[in-house]
Amino acid sequence: MENLTRNIKIPAISSIWNYLAAPNLPGASVAISETHLALIALRSRKGEFDLQNLGVLRIPPGLINSSFTEPNIVDEKAVIELFKRASAQAGMDRVKTLSASLPAGSARSIVISLDSVPGDRSEMAQMVEWKIERSLGQKISDLRVSYKRLRDFNGRGQWLASAVHQSVIAQYERVFGNLGWQVGLIVPQNLGEAQWLLRSGLAEDQVVLSLNGRGFEAVIIRGDEPLLVREVVCPQGELEDEFYRLMVFYRDRLLTSDSAVPLNRMLTIGEAEERRRFGALLSSALEKNTISLGPQHIGLKVDPNAPFNHFAAAGGLATMCWG
Repeated sequence: MENLTRNIKIPAISSIWNYLAAPNLPGASVAISETHLALIALRSRKGEFDLQNLGVLRIPPGLINSSFTEPNIVDEKAVIELFKRASAQAGMDRVKTLSASLPAGSARSIVISLDSVPGDRSEMAQMVEWKIERSLGQKISDLRVSYKRLRDFNGRGQWLASAVHQSVIAQYERVFGNLGWQVGLIVPQNLGEAQWLLRSGLAEDQVVLSLNGRGFEAVIIRGDEPLLVREVVCPQGELEDEFYRLMVFYRDRLLTSDSAVPLNRMLTIGEAEERRRFGALLSSALEKNTISLGPQHIGLKVDPNAPFNHFAAAGGLATMCWG
């Protein structure tokens, strides 16, 4: 499967599977959201993971504003100081090589399809990039983009694309540079979180649901690849209806008799009550009992009170150090 990248520099949005910018991934990662900053280092033991280091800090309201087209950081010096505090809290002051996930909505990932795939590589790249422009509403020249060919679905060629606006990534690069960090892999938050299920190797479909103040992001995984990536922006009162509609769409349109083991497991990145509520919604939409996953189900040994919802993306990226 071909992997093509445009406007790639280091650090950059890069393929979470082919590691274009980071062939040797570190076991330390950072996750940035509008509300929290998390640094993590993992230790692998017999296929499971322990927390070696962890620092989680709350970000003052308004300091980071997630946007796909506008700079995110209101005060870069204040954010640099927060990173330093989180590093100290985690005992990671000397760590200089990391992976990173950006806030939900600041970088985007989508699955795009082509009805027919041209044999010419250049023509195929043009068609894929045209699809990305139409899907994201931005000129390809204004973005850093990576995309990877996935397995075909119902006879149509599919690609996973990740993108970040040049003006957005420039700010994060300055912050990382001022900290002296080498950040070789930067991805959207949802792909960092999805890595926990992508690495499981299960044949059955699975879903990662990540709740945030603007709505939710969902990644439906088939085997070791994303099948659908969806970002939904909606009022908090409409979250349940929107999620239910998405899962009915999956049930009616994405299940095929010859290719899928129906979805049975969901990892919800949210509070305990939200995990229960959306787990029940999933069972209702699919008309069967489903399994709500926690850290213990995905190979992470951690205190039940640890704020997994704030470091899930960083942890998922850190697991990639072990392939």
